[in-house]
Amino acid sequence: MLVRIGNTEAEVKVAAVMSMPRLGFTDNFFCVASALTPHGISPVKVTGAYWGQSLQRAIESVVKDADWVLTIDYDTIFSAKTVEALMTLALWSGMDAIAPLQVKREANAVMFALPGSTPDEQTQVSDEWFKQPVQPVETAHFGLTLIRASALRATPKPWFVETANDAGTFDGGHMDADIHFWKQFTKNGNKLGLATHVSVGHAELMITWPSRTVEECKVLQHTTDYWSNGQKAPEKAWGQV
Repeated sequence: MLVRIGNTEAEVKVAAVMSMPRLGFTDNFFCVASALTPHGISPVKVTGAYWGQSLQRAIESVVKDADWVLTIDYDTIFSAKTVEALMTLALWSGMDAIAPLQVKREANAVMFALPGSTPDEQTQVSDEWFKQPVQPVETAHFGLTLIRASALRATPKPWFVETANDAGTFDGGHMDADIHFWKQFTKNGNKLGLATHVSVGHAELMITWPSRTVEECKVLQHTTDYWSNGQKAPEKAWGQV
């Protein structure tokens, strides 16, 4: 991949990897094709029942020969310019990994944690925070994330481990596999940055219901809400039996 920063050009070996189920979103597939082709990047896909295991195997297959590894989730929406911006910021900032802004599905939160705090402890940042193009963070996501290959090779394995809470459940207070990775990554002395002016989309399936009581003539509902609430439409939906 050719990267230009000012008057300087550099050829960087970028390997893209994806952990995917057997079925996925065609919008994402076309994003991957249209965004990576201009940069001469061919993605590696590993499919399996376990996201973390598949992603580790995918990374292991390319990390020896690459300069950077680009992880892509199968529901991320992005363009060729997004990839170029992230690579430029990664080289400019000196970070060992960099992620764009991405909103959590079915939530009103961006997926990252500031150093020394959890997303629950600090839920907002100031406008001043966005004046820096890259800010250090403790955890992020793998939606469209660049990771320095040498930093990956130095991070102890296994990279992705899920840990239940003290009650042995995953209903809160537990650690997901991606968060385990980032904690190991930064604990090992690597620096993770968030690109404050670069964002990617997060595809999620919504249900549209007709309505006679709202101006838009329709109401939206998350599929999770439908299944977890007795298969009921939203209150303002019309024609429910």
